[in-house]
Amino acid sequence: MNTDTPADQYECTARLLSITPDAAIVSNLGVASYVLAGVEDRARNFYQWGSMGSTTPIGLGLALALDDPVTVLDGDGSMVMSLGALATVADQNPPNLTVVVWDNGQYGTTGGQPSASRTVDFAAVARDVGLAATHVSTTDDFEAAYADAVASDEATVVVCDVEPVDPDERPPFDFAHIKWRFRDAVAPSE
Repeated sequence: MNTDTPADQYECTARLLSITPDAAIVSNLGVASYVLAGVEDRARNFYQWGSMGSTTPIGLGLALALDDPVTVLDGDGSMVMSLGALATVADQNPPNLTVVVWDNGQYGTTGGQPSASRTVDFAAVARDVGLAATHVSTTDDFEAAYADAVASDEATVVVCDVEPVDPDERPPFDFAHIKWRFRDAVAPSE
């Protein structure tokens, strides 16, 4: 049994991709996108650049438009910025949406300044607005919680405490390429 605490974001991301290899994934700017690109740069990854606070709303829109599973990889700082989006997710409740909040307690992309996540219980907020939500702190617990979330028939939030990382990897910096590649990957085949 893996008892690492907090969880390893790279290993959690790898396990997430193993559980849902065909999911459309929207990743927050910075560390969430860097780690996702480092684990596997794939056409169904929709990386955000310079759009803090919009990851979960973009994932909600995709989940409403697609039949495919949609996973959001948000960060704690971004989720603090867009906390109200959880109420809209609960109101729409698309069963194909799973929101993962990586909580490393800092703004990792801008130098590691402390985020306000220490003052917010994201899972409790999600439950208060009517969403199913879990808070985990180990890689194994994340894997189990994520598998349960994607098997659920309602939108679900998984908050995972992760060790801060400073990835060297970066997703492609060609915004138009990312948009078109993602669009082609999730478009219904004719």
